[in-house]
Amino acid sequence: MEDEILHLYQEPGIGASYTNTYGEENIRNLLNKYHSLDHDGMQTMIKMVLNFSQSTDLATSFVSVGVLHALGQNEGVAEAYRWANTQEDAHKIISHFDIGKSVADYFSPS
Repeated sequence: MEDEILHLYQEPGIGASYTNTYGEENIRNLLNKYHSLDHDGMQTMIKMVLNFSQSTDLATSFVSVGVLHALGQNEGVAEAYRWANTQEDAHKIISHFDIGKSVADYFSPS
C-alpha cells in the first residue's frame, strides 16, 4: 500500500498538465484511495500523510495538507502549519499549504 500511495503523490506530475496545475488530481486520487480502504488501511494512510505533511519537498507537503484538510484532520493541518513556521522559508511553505487547502476545497469529492 505504501508504494501505491507514494505513486499517487508523483503521478500525474504537478504542473505537467492543465488538469493538474496545482496537484488537484493527486489530491483527488489520494482521497479516492483513502475512501477505498478499510479502517486499518485508513489509519495507516493517515499516518503516512501526516508524516508527509512535514516534508521538505514542497509538493509532497502541500498535497498532504490538502488531503488532511479534505478529510477534516484539523489537528494534522494545524501541526503542519506549526512545523512550517519553524522552517527557513516559512512564508513560502505556508502559502503552498493554503493552496493545497483551497485545491482540496474546490476539487475534492464531496
